[in-house]
Amino acid sequence: MDQYQEYTLEDFVLDARFQGWVRNREATDAVFWQQYIDANPAQAVDIQSARKLLDSVYRHYRTDIDEAEIDLEIQGLLERVRAEKRQVLRGGIEEGELLTVSGSGVVGESGRVVTLARPWYAGVWVKVAACAVLAIGLGWVAWQYYCFNCGYNGLVSGKELVERVNTSEKQQVIRLMDGTQVVLYPQSRLSFAETFPADQRTVYLSGDAYFQVAKDPKRPFLVHTTDLVTKVLGTSFFVRARDASDKTLVEVREGKVSVFKQKEFAVRKNVQSKMPNGMVLTPNQKLIFEHASSEMRRTLSDNPEIVPSDNPKTFEFVNTPASSVLSDIEEAYQIDIIFDRDVMKGCPVTASLGGQPMFSKLSILCEVIEARYEVLDGKIVIYSKGCKS
Repeated sequence: MDQYQEYTLEDFVLDARFQGWVRNREATDAVFWQQYIDANPAQAVDIQSARKLLDSVYRHYRTDIDEAEIDLEIQGLLERVRAEKRQVLRGGIEEGELLTVSGSGVVGESGRVVTLARPWYAGVWVKVAACAVLAIGLGWVAWQYYCFNCGYNGLVSGKELVERVNTSEKQQVIRLMDGTQVVLYPQSRLSFAETFPADQRTVYLSGDAYFQVAKDPKRPFLVHTTDLVTKVLGTSFFVRARDASDKTLVEVREGKVSVFKQKEFAVRKNVQSKMPNGMVLTPNQKLIFEHASSEMRRTLSDNPEIVPSDNPKTFEFVNTPASSVLSDIEEAYQIDIIFDRDVMKGCPVTASLGGQPMFSKLSILCEVIEARYEVLDGKIVIYSKGCKS
C-alpha cells in the first residue's frame, strides 16, 4: 500500500488497479481500497473525487468499444480538470476549497464571492497581453476576410451542392430529402447534396442553425463548419459557426453527438484510423471551440431544459431522500450528477421545485442539505459530508 501514499487525485485516476476497482466493482478490490482509506484518511477526499470522475466516464461507455476511446476520454477529463483547477487558483480560491455556483458568481467555501487578486505588476502585463490578443484577433479576422477560398468557401469548393442563404431577418426552415429539418438563422448559409449517398449525409454550415436530424443508423449525419465536424445519427442540436467569430459552439438538446476538429477528422478519414479525436456531447451539454487556442471545452448549457419524456417529473418532494431528488433531476435533464448515494439517501428533503430552472433547483437543494455543487467538464459534482438533522 505504501506506493499510493504520495498519490494525488490525478495519480489515482490513472492507476490501473484503481480504474479496475471503479469499473468492475470487485469485492476484493473494494476491501483493499476501504482498508487503504481507513489507514490513510488524509487521502480520502482525493480517492472519492477520483472515483466519482472515473465513474462518470465509465457510465458513458457501458457497451463494448475500443479501450483506446476510454483512455482518451480519461486523459481529456484530466486535462480539463487541471485546466479548471488552474483557473480556480488564479481566481483566488484555495486549492481544495469547495465551490458553489450562484447567481452572483463563484462562491468559495467561506461564502465569499471570489474576486481576482492582482500583484503589482499585473497591470503592465495585462496591457501587454491585451495588445497581443488584439493583434492576433485582428490578424485572424483579416485572414478570414481576405481568404475567400478558406473556411466555408473552401469546404464547398468543387462540390456539386445546393446552397440555401438566409438574407432575411427571420429564421427559415429547410427540409432535407432524408426528413431532417434545419432552422437556418439570418445571415447564415447551408450547402448540401441534392441527394445523399448511401453511406452518409453531409452538410456544410456558415452561421447559426438548429438541426432536427432524422434517424438513420446506417447513414451518420455530418455538419461541417470551418473548424469542427459534428457527427450524429439522429438528434436535435444547435451550431453557431460564424466565419468572423472567435468561437464555434455546438449545443445538444436531445440525443448524443460527437464533435471533431476539422483537421483531425480529415486525417482520421484519410487513414481510416479508429482512434477517436472527438468529444461526446449529451443533452444540455455544449462545446466551445476557441479559434485562437484551437481548444475544445465541454460545459453545460446556460439554461438546461427538461428533455421530453413519457413520464415527466413533478419535482414535488415530501421527506424524500436527497439521492432520489438528485436522481429525478438527473433523469429529467439527462445530465450526469455525481454524488455519494449512501450519504445522500440519509438526507430528507421537503421542497416544491417545479417551475424552477435547473440551477435554481440545485441551489435550493444544496441549501437544504448543506451541500455544495460545481460544474465540471459538462457534469455536476455534489459535495456533502452528510446531514446534521
